[in-house]
Amino acid sequence: MLLNKIPTLDKGFVALIDSCNTTAKLREIGQEFFGGEYPTSLEELGSLTVVMKCPLFVQLNLSKFNFKVINAETTGELESFLPTAGEIGTKERSVNEDIADDISRTAAALLINPKAYQSDGANRFISQINTPVSVYTTLIIQGSYKEWCAFAYQGFVPKPIEAYTLALQQIITAEWK
Repeated sequence: MLLNKIPTLDKGFVALIDSCNTTAKLREIGQEFFGGEYPTSLEELGSLTVVMKCPLFVQLNLSKFNFKVINAETTGELESFLPTAGEIGTKERSVNEDIADDISRTAAALLINPKAYQSDGANRFISQINTPVSVYTTLIIQGSYKEWCAFAYQGFVPKPIEAYTLALQQIITAEWK
C-alpha cells in the first residue's frame, strides 16, 4: 500500500488510509436529497481511517476520543521520541543540551531493560512495565469526521502532541474542503 506519510516529530508519521463521505460526496447527497447544499448534520456520516506512528503519549491523548484503534505489529527495534535541545524549552542552551542528552541516555537504558529481563526469563508483559511513554507505536485508527475534528482542533496541547494534530488538520482540510 502506497501511503502519503506526513512526517511528525523525529520518527513518526500520519498517513491517510481511507476517507468516507468527504465534501464532494456530501455535496452529491445534498444535491440529491436536500435540493442543494448539504445540512451540517450529514457531516456525521464522514469518517477517516489513518495509520499513525506515534509515541505512547500521543496514543494516550487519542484515548480521550471515540476512535477505533488497532495496534499494528511492531517490527524491528523499539524507537523512542528524543527531543532536540531546541525543543526542551529552558532559557539556557547548555541546559537544553544537557537535558536532551540525559533524556537520550535514559530512554536508551529503558529500551534495553525489557530485553535483558526477558533473557533472564521474565514474563514479556512484566518485562515491559517500565517502558517509557516516549516509545513509538504504530496504530490504525478509524473515527468519524466529528471525532477527528475534536482531536485535531482540541486547543492547547504540548508541542509533541500538537505535531500530530497539525498533521490531522492537513488531512481534514484536504478531504473536507
